[in-house]
Amino acid sequence: MNPLLEVSGLNVAFPGAGVRAVRDVSWQVGPGETIGLVGESGSGKSATGLAVLGLHGPGARITGSIRFDGRELVGAGERELRRIRGRRISMIFQDALDALNPYRPVGAQIAEAYRLHHDVSPAAARTRAVELLERVGIDRAGRRAKDYPHQFSGGMRQRVMIAAALVNEPDLVIADEPTTAPGGGGRTTRTSSPAVCGSA
Repeated sequence: MNPLLEVSGLNVAFPGAGVRAVRDVSWQVGPGETIGLVGESGSGKSATGLAVLGLHGPGARITGSIRFDGRELVGAGERELRRIRGRRISMIFQDALDALNPYRPVGAQIAEAYRLHHDVSPAAARTRAVELLERVGIDRAGRRAKDYPHQFSGGMRQRVMIAAALVNEPDLVIADEPTTAPGGGGRTTRTSSPAVCGSA
């Protein structure tokens, strides 16, 4: 079976800052597989995940190969990457508070992510958002969908991020330390290993 995502000889550098964040990294993940990228803080784990989605911005220099479902992503245009982001590849970011818009209810943010890739009504998108909030364990999801990020604990915000990442049923999910914050069910869980998961 061919890999869903194949990273070969990946390098991520920021020439303006004189930093090489990732050096000659290679790995792959197939449909239904999960892998963990393990390393100390600052070793380039998050930089690798961001490179897959082309989220580093113009200051980064990315070389090597990132092939997703046979398509080369290194050097791909922004329009092409936007079609893939959130729909076929999604990412659960490390800091949910920074990733979520503080001025919009969480349900509206999840619904927007759904409507970007599906021709559905606002009401249908909101129903889908509530469904995903329920799936990740948010109590009274219909009411909590109207709340803002600051009204959630750290763990609950991360659950919201997970819901947003899964709303489009992507083929691949990149999870950058999605369980580091306290407040999820009264427990604190920490992992230093981002996971890359290919759906079956």
